[in-house]
Amino acid sequence: MSRVAIAGHGTVGFAEDTKGRSDSEMVLEASMAALESADVSHEEVDAIIYTGQDAYDGSAISDGQRVSAAGGYRKPFMRIQNGGGTAIHQAAAKIRSGKADVVSIVAADSVRADPSALSWTSHEALYHRPFGQNHNQSLGLLATAHQEERGVTAEQFAQVAAKNYEAAADNDVAHRQEAYSVDDVLDAEPAASPLTELMLRPNSFGAAVCVLVSEEVAEEKGNARSWITGTGLATGKYWYRDMSDRLGQPTLAQAADAAFDESGVTIDDVDAAELAAYSPTLELTAYEAMGLCDEGEGIELVEDGVTAPDGSFPVNLSGGPLATSPPNSGGIYRAIAASQVVEGDLGDDSAERVLLADNDMHLGEPGRTDAVVILEGGAA
Repeated sequence: MSRVAIAGHGTVGFAEDTKGRSDSEMVLEASMAALESADVSHEEVDAIIYTGQDAYDGSAISDGQRVSAAGGYRKPFMRIQNGGGTAIHQAAAKIRSGKADVVSIVAADSVRADPSALSWTSHEALYHRPFGQNHNQSLGLLATAHQEERGVTAEQFAQVAAKNYEAAADNDVAHRQEAYSVDDVLDAEPAASPLTELMLRPNSFGAAVCVLVSEEVAEEKGNARSWITGTGLATGKYWYRDMSDRLGQPTLAQAADAAFDESGVTIDDVDAAELAAYSPTLELTAYEAMGLCDEGEGIELVEDGVTAPDGSFPVNLSGGPLATSPPNSGGIYRAIAASQVVEGDLGDDSAERVLLADNDMHLGEPGRTDAVVILEGGAA
């Protein structure tokens, strides 16, 4: 079974104004940049995986409109609607099984719509009932449960957010690049009590492409930027109740356990992490789900500076989803960021091993799929 490497990547937008630019235009530009950085020609690409949702693309069967721009003409082209982490899992499986040597994973966001309207529609799993709850409201309810059960304060939520914005200020690709302070976060517009706007993700636009290759290709070209040594995937039930269980993020814990088992390491062997934490609650409880700390101790890691950009275990050196969060391409964006941490292009120093935790929440936080990937450095 071949090892799998991230060989190249490219992004367009996020920090830049992309108004007037189509998904196809941005996909083409990002794909060309990714292939060039991987030293791979279009002819050498064996398959394309596109990750996106019709609701965010603005049309039905939207992936068909991206085939040519992504380089997928007369090539196997697969659509994954469960986010970038799942797409990486699938691409790695293709390569490990011997079905492909080079796979390009593509995603883009350009359609501007009312995120609340999309969220209200998709948050109810059957699409039939006017449920009246959107994504941010569910995160607010979860944060309230977090306060009641674990005693976390709004000021501590703001500390988590400010830590992410400190990192984003050094990331040229981030959407929000302002180093917002704790007071800035607390004084921001109220969004979903107890959360303010700066405790929640923005709507980001752009494109991201990541090229994965087999060990044989990496040895031939010497283009391995990071190695995928472990993957895990878990989907939970769709639930609105059981707040205590939801705070435990059980599917993240299951996916992390699977990735650790495959890679043969534990959380103690990991140097940094990129987490799809769309609110401070999800970041703090992710620390617990990954085994970084015991229940209720996540905030201590933040207060002690452990997960700060210059800490012993930096989390979200990209700034995380609070700084940049495109709905379709967020997972690929985070995978690129995790690889850049290994490469030494993000953060003060390169990391030997980085954990990427991505999740899909197109149905909102109550219905989610978690994907965990372990990335390592080293030559082929």
